[in-house]
Amino acid sequence: MTNQNLRRHRRLERPRERVMEEAWALLVERGLADLSLSELGRRLNTSAGHLSYYFGSKSGLLLELLRWSEGELAEQRALLLESDDSAEERLHSLCMLNFPRAAGDPRWLLWVELWPRVMHEPALREAQLEFDAAWRADIARILDELTDEVETLTQRVVALMEGLSVALLTGDTTLTVEQAWQHVKALLPAADQDTQRNA
Repeated sequence: MTNQNLRRHRRLERPRERVMEEAWALLVERGLADLSLSELGRRLNTSAGHLSYYFGSKSGLLLELLRWSEGELAEQRALLLESDDSAEERLHSLCMLNFPRAAGDPRWLLWVELWPRVMHEPALREAQLEFDAAWRADIARILDELTDEVETLTQRVVALMEGLSVALLTGDTTLTVEQAWQHVKALLPAADQDTQRNA
């Protein structure tokens, strides 16, 4: 076996972290269409077959990449939820964390790619429900400080955030991230009502 083949079949060191970092770089550079196990294997000097051992398929790779991305966001959400900022300030920070950073944000492109697949792949559906529930729980935790109608307001805020995120992702020129936040903020109870509730 040649040295090149030895490199391509070697076991990856730190397999998950290395693959996630390289897959994310590939996603940012070339988009989802070129995020394949074969191209990823070429970049990692290993075989697509070896990567298939870890992920099974492209859907498996996308799922693990989403778990990796959402795991980092969960850590950031935990920090902001424990901050001494007001409920509105914490909700603003959470919205900024959630909204696409720019048109074509890779994290949101992953979601767009996975949404059509969840109806046919139980593992993806389970992951979607898990991630959605985590975001909803954090939003509800903040809104609980602002209203007695936590469930209803959470549904409205989540639905609005998702719609605004799609607009930002696709490059809607009539909307900025700050304007998106103002739309969410408009759903919050009036300040005088907050004062009365907390009195």
